[in-house]
Amino acid sequence: WSRGNLLEKRAAAAALCEPRLLREPGQARRVLQILDNITASLGSVKERKSEEFRVLREGLAYCWSVAVAAFPEAGKPMLERWFASTDKDVCWIMRENLRKNRLVRMDARWVEEWQQGR
Repeated sequence: WSRGNLLEKRAAAAALCEPRLLREPGQARRVLQILDNITASLGSVKERKSEEFRVLREGLAYCWSVAVAAFPEAGKPMLERWFASTDKDVCWIMRENLRKNRLVRMDARWVEEWQQGR
């Protein structure tokens, strides 16, 4: 599903980003890689005003923070790469993730630095 249409990608991300499924570092690392691939695929989406794109975008605005909080050692560097994106939708997704309390609990200073543009 992570390579399917926009709704399949959203379903894959949502299903995988259940905190109980991310307790093992190896599993969390695989989920982070899937999120990374899904996020990278946004660049090829032409119709960004569609309901399907909106649903995927909102899902990623939640899912990244769940996976990063589960495995910060791997997740924080991945998010940091996306913070440099020039894609307005990717930037929105990353900003929304920085607003999640789970990331603040994980590393409040890191979140504050990135919210301020580091």
